[in-house]
Amino acid sequence: MFHSAVVQAAPLYCQGVGALSRPATVLLVEDDAAVAAMLRRHLARAGMIVYEATTQRDAVRRAAETAPDVVLLDLVLTEGAGAEVCRQVRASEPTSEVPIIVLTARGELASKAELFALGADDYVVKPFDPAEILLRIEALLRRRAQARSMRRVGPLTVAVRTGDAWMNGEPIELTAGERGVLAELARAWPALAPREALAHAPWREDRRTSENVVEALVGRIRRKIQAAGGGVEIRTVRRSGYLLALSATGRAEREPQYGKEHMS
Repeated sequence: MFHSAVVQAAPLYCQGVGALSRPATVLLVEDDAAVAAMLRRHLARAGMIVYEATTQRDAVRRAAETAPDVVLLDLVLTEGAGAEVCRQVRASEPTSEVPIIVLTARGELASKAELFALGADDYVVKPFDPAEILLRIEALLRRRAQARSMRRVGPLTVAVRTGDAWMNGEPIELTAGERGVLAELARAWPALAPREALAHAPWREDRRTSENVVEALVGRIRRKIQAAGGGVEIRTVRRSGYLLALSATGRAEREPQYGKEHMS
């Protein structure tokens, strides 16, 4: 059986997950009812949405269904193994880079290297203080938010939240409209930015602009990127949208990521 729970956030901890614009979601994989209830209570009090699974099979399925921000995983399960949950979550594209915190008894931990080789991002040894779990989740979410805040495409770096851009470390002068379009392109990279997303222009009061205006803004960004040194281009995908890509002279240098999903 699966459960989900959420209560009003504790204000102090809310600051810890402030990088998210919504409550953090945690998949709790624990088959000890007492431990699960204790963790569920503390996570929910911290303002998190908690999903639960008790077996290896259900944990992998639940991860795919909910795409949680963090997986909190008991290494030893009555039905299945936490190690196999790690492997399968990592092998699945939608969840391949979801942070995983392993709960383990000291005797179950052969070596830290082995644990991280399974795909875990962090671990907590039982018995543990629930406050430590919250702090470790907070740290993982902060690191993930920082990795998501900047996009590097070859020599071009874009601040996703603002659209500010640098070419080889030198700032590119952009208008508000150009920053808005470039932010969407960077947010979607390495995938396509749909025309519809670019048409919803946050720099305009009516939040909507025409395709002609978008095309003009894209053209201006192209020229500014070229003038700044090039190596990156904006490709037009007919009837679909636009795509940031390396030009023939560019060189891929993608930043470390916690997730492959598009960023907000």
